[in-house]
Amino acid sequence: MVSSTLDAGVRPWRVFAGIGALYLGFGVVVALLQGGLPPILRARGMPVEQMAWVFALYLPVGLSFLWAPLVDRLRWPFLSPRIGWIVAAQAVAMAALAAVALLEHAALPLLFALGLVVALAVATMDLALDALAVEMTGEQAKPLAAALKLAALSLGALVGGGVFVGLLARIGWAPTFALVALLLALALVPVFGLTGADRAAGTRRPAAGGARLYEALRRGAMRRRLGLLVLVAGAIFPLSALNRVMLIDLGVPLERIAWLVGTAQPVGMLLASAVSGPLIRRLGNAGAFAAFAALGLACLALLWWGVHAQAQGPAIAGAIGMAAVVGGLMVVCAALTLLWSVGAQAATSYAVLFCGARLAGIVATMGASRLAALIDWPTFYAAGAAALAAVTALLLAWLPSLQRENPDDHKP
Repeated sequence: MVSSTLDAGVRPWRVFAGIGALYLGFGVVVALLQGGLPPILRARGMPVEQMAWVFALYLPVGLSFLWAPLVDRLRWPFLSPRIGWIVAAQAVAMAALAAVALLEHAALPLLFALGLVVALAVATMDLALDALAVEMTGEQAKPLAAALKLAALSLGALVGGGVFVGLLARIGWAPTFALVALLLALALVPVFGLTGADRAAGTRRPAAGGARLYEALRRGAMRRRLGLLVLVAGAIFPLSALNRVMLIDLGVPLERIAWLVGTAQPVGMLLASAVSGPLIRRLGNAGAFAAFAALGLACLALLWWGVHAQAQGPAIAGAIGMAAVVGGLMVVCAALTLLWSVGAQAATSYAVLFCGARLAGIVATMGASRLAALIDWPTFYAAGAAALAAVTALLLAWLPSLQRENPDDHKP
């Protein structure tokens, strides 16, 4: 097991500044892909049933576990093991964004391809960053690290899914994407201060030359933990991801969604990140999850009433609250993932758990977009409430035994 860098004497603020800035940049890009494009395209007339193609741009973020072993095994000839990957991947994303800025009127297949390059690059950066977070935080700091990730992603969502979407019509295509590329460059600056600690952690880390996906998945405990996270993510992701599309159908103007919902949702997620750490320490992971789930059921009731009564106010309030609730639930899942990923192949173990859950959430969201086109929104949210109640009951039942299991257990 790699010893915690924080425990080794590195100042915590330097670690949290380094990983927090990068999570912020990651959040901006993900917000543009996931939260910005769907309402823009829906407002321009794209049918709801075709939204699955838009969410497909997010797939590399969920599929990155496929190349996670490379991040554990291979090292770049510059900088330190994890930070070398971070810088290389971020540079590719910046170059692709610069190309997008210059090609506003290019054919859609070319822009889609560039979008995939951006998604692949930031997904790879996120792999190395998650491994860095695993190795640089001790057990007691991991809930704080998970909350910091949500806070940074929330702020990124505010900028990418709110501010940039609102400014797009005012400052233009090229300046918008150029600013995103510049932000990614600035996000790299704090992490350079961690290269020494990352290099030292690399010398203490057991050789990961044999890092393989099956080495993680052959462990019975890992498979059971992954199964729980997959069920949770599959149930909760669609409850937040489609709400802006619903608001368009309800007649809420796109600009109001961008400036009100697009900024208020991340603020709510920031509040969730602020309370999630103390809540986990006080109630434990299961208790914190149950508390957020209870709030989620209340938000789903608001969403149901809003679409049933064609009332924009309750629907907007429910959408904002549901984003915060899903964020809080994911902090609990992220804290568990950090704890369950410590070891020689932290990037692979983390990716198997976190990216597997994310992939389940993406696929569920794509399916939910199809379902929403077949049924009405009130029925959709009633089904969502049932799914949330079911996964909460499963987590409360399974988590105690999963936390006691030996992570090195190879038995099925």
